[in-house]
Amino acid sequence: MADPDKRTILVVEDEAVIQLLVVDILNDLGFATLEAKDADSAIPLLEGPQSIDLLITDIGLPGMNGWDLARRARKARPALKVLFLTGYEAAERQELEMDQGQDVIVKPFETGEFEAKVYSMLPAS
Repeated sequence: MADPDKRTILVVEDEAVIQLLVVDILNDLGFATLEAKDADSAIPLLEGPQSIDLLITDIGLPGMNGWDLARRARKARPALKVLFLTGYEAAERQELEMDQGQDVIVKPFETGEFEAKVYSMLPAS
């Protein structure tokens, strides 16, 4: 269960090693985290009462992909910010169209780059 005094980030990643890395970085930064391995397990969290300040999701999830998960999440939480994780090459990422409050980071990423991206999406508390 997430700490109600901390900003909460939901991490949706099907690769356990990447999910563990992302959650460890976020916890070290002082964020509370929720975890899901796919969209099916993330949807109840996103549509429930839990406060979520940022959704970090892999684009290439099994079943419902990260794009569709983000669209569904924003129906329930219109102001939710979304950071997409992707293994796409940088050239392909240029073609990705981001809505306001959305951004992307390409795997593999440097820890500092990831931290900066998260901080840029969340206002200072």
